[in-house]
Amino acid sequence: MGRFFSTASGRELLAEFRKRGWLVVNKFCPGGQGRLFTEGIKDGDYAYACAGSAQLWGLYRFNGPCQALPAELADQITDSKNWVYRPADLVADSVQESATDLKLLTAWWAPSGYRTVAPITDLAKANQQLFGPYFNRRLVLKAVLNPPVFPNPNIILYGPPGTGKTRHTLELAYAILTGQEAPSYEAAQQLFQQELGRRLDFVAFHQSFTYEDFVQGFRPTVINGQMVFEKSEGVFYRIAERARQEWEACQGLDAEEFPQADAEFINTLPFLQPDSQSSLVPFEVVFQELIAPLASAGGTVILPMKTKGYGFPILGIDSKYLTFRRGMEGHENKVQIAVLRALYEGTRKIIPSGPQIYHVYIVERLLELAQAHKEFSTSATIAAAADAPDAVVAPAPAPDDNTSASGTPLNYVLIIDEINRANIARVFGELITLLEKDKRLGGANPLPVTLPSGEEGFTVPANLYLIGTMNTADRSLALLDIALRRRFEFRPLYPRYNLFAGMADNRGTVLQKLNAEITRQKSRDFQIGHAYFLDAKETLQSIFDGKVIPLLYEYFLNDEAKLQSLLQTAGVSVYLDANVGLRYGTGASVS
Repeated sequence: MGRFFSTASGRELLAEFRKRGWLVVNKFCPGGQGRLFTEGIKDGDYAYACAGSAQLWGLYRFNGPCQALPAELADQITDSKNWVYRPADLVADSVQESATDLKLLTAWWAPSGYRTVAPITDLAKANQQLFGPYFNRRLVLKAVLNPPVFPNPNIILYGPPGTGKTRHTLELAYAILTGQEAPSYEAAQQLFQQELGRRLDFVAFHQSFTYEDFVQGFRPTVINGQMVFEKSEGVFYRIAERARQEWEACQGLDAEEFPQADAEFINTLPFLQPDSQSSLVPFEVVFQELIAPLASAGGTVILPMKTKGYGFPILGIDSKYLTFRRGMEGHENKVQIAVLRALYEGTRKIIPSGPQIYHVYIVERLLELAQAHKEFSTSATIAAAADAPDAVVAPAPAPDDNTSASGTPLNYVLIIDEINRANIARVFGELITLLEKDKRLGGANPLPVTLPSGEEGFTVPANLYLIGTMNTADRSLALLDIALRRRFEFRPLYPRYNLFAGMADNRGTVLQKLNAEITRQKSRDFQIGHAYFLDAKETLQSIFDGKVIPLLYEYFLNDEAKLQSLLQTAGVSVYLDANVGLRYGTGASVS
C-alpha cells in the first residue's frame, strides 16, 4: 500500500481503506506475493499492516475472501483492475505509527520497500522484535491437527526430469521448517529466500565435488606474500554447526557437566551495563592476553569453573573460531571470535544453556583481564574508573535472535540438488554413519567423530534435515552407494496426467502415450515429465522441437531411426529436416 502514501490523494485513499478495515494489494505483485495474498492466506490468519515502509497501521485478523475494489474507490486508481482487498478485523493498534525503527530489521518480513506480502516463519523472533514492542502482544501458533511427520531426517526425491522435484523440495523444506504444509508454492519460494544462509542451505553436486567442498578441508591462500593452507569449512559443516548450536541452546543443563555451584552462577550471568562499556579495555588486548600461552610449546589455557575441581581447556584459535573442550575430557566445541567480542562488549545476549555456558566463563575471564589492566592504569584513568559503575549481576537475558524461545529447537534443512552426480562415498566420508537417526546428537546412540583436520567431537544434530534430488535419467537408483540407500528415505516423483484438464490440444493424452512407449522400449526412469507441457501458451510443436526431441536424442544416443519409430508408435507426428533432424509435425515425409 506504500504506492499511495506519496501523494495527498493517495493518503486519503489509504485513510478510507483503514477506516473500512481493508488490506489492499496488487494481485500481480511480483515473486508470487500477489498470489500468496489471494490464495495462501486463510480466514483467521493474522497480519500486521503498513502503508509501505513508513506508517504502521496495526495488527489484523482476516475475516473474508479477496474482493475487487468498489467503483467509487477504483475510479481513483489508474490500474484498479489489478488491486484487490481482503477485509480484516483490527486486533491491536500499534504503539507508534512510525515504522522507521522497524524498517531497520533484517528479517525478510520487515517493511523494507522490497517486500509486500511475506510469511513469518520464526514466531519467537517476530514476538521479540515486532509484536511485543510494537503491539504489546505475543502470538502463539495454533495446534496443527495433522502436522507433517518426518520419520527419517534424510530424504531423496527421485524421478525423471520435469516431474516437479524442485517444487516438491521447496514445499517439503517449508513443512520441515514451519511444521505446516505450504499454503502455496509462492509461500515456499519466499521462505527459501528468507532462510537461505540461515536455517536453510542449497548445494548442487557435480562430478568434481569433494569431501573438502562438502565438509572440511584445507585451501591455499596468500598471507603476507606467502602461500599457506587454511582450514575451510564446507556447506554441510556450516549448517550442521548452526543446527547444533540451536539444538544445544534449547537443552537443559546437564547436572553432571554443570554441578550446583555452576548452575547457580549461570542463573546470575555477570555482564557490564551499557553505560559502563566505554570503560572496557579493547577486546583485542585482552583476547591476545588470554590466548598468549598457546603460542609457546606445551602452553595451555585452562579456565576454572565455580565448582571446585571443574574446569575446561582452550585448545586453539584460527582466523574465525576459538576451540575449547567441554570439561577436561569432553568433546570439542567452537565459538566464533566475533561472538566473544560481542558478548564482551555487551552488544549480544546469551542463552544460559549447553555450550554457551562455556562462552560465559571465557567472557568472564576477559573481563577479569580488563579489570587487571585498569587497576595498573594511570591515576587519572583509575579515578575515572572509580566513578564508573561496577559489573552488576543481572538476570539471564532473553534468547538471542538466532534461537528458538520455546525450548524446542528449530529445524534446519540442507538441500542437495542432483545428489547422484557426485561420488557419494567420497563426498560424505565418515558422515554416512552419522546421518543415521540414532547416531545423531539427540538420538539414542549419538556418535561423535574426529574429522581429518583433527577436530574432535563432531556430530550431526537431530534437527538437521537433508533433502536430495535425483534425476533417474542421469543415473539409475540401483547404482547408488548401498550405504546411502539404506540411510535415506526415497520418494518417487513420476509424470502426472491429471494436470492438463481444460487444455485444448489433448496434450495430457499425447504425453501419456509417449511415456508408455518410452517405458516399454527403455524404462520408466526415462519418461518425459509433465512440467515440459504445463505452459498452456506454448504449442506442442515448440515443446517437442525445443525440449522433448533433443532430450530423446540424448536418451537414444542419436539413433534417429529408433527415435522416429518410437515417436510414430506413440502417435506423435514427426518429419525429418535434413539440416536439424527430426521435427514435430507433418512437413517433408521421412524416407
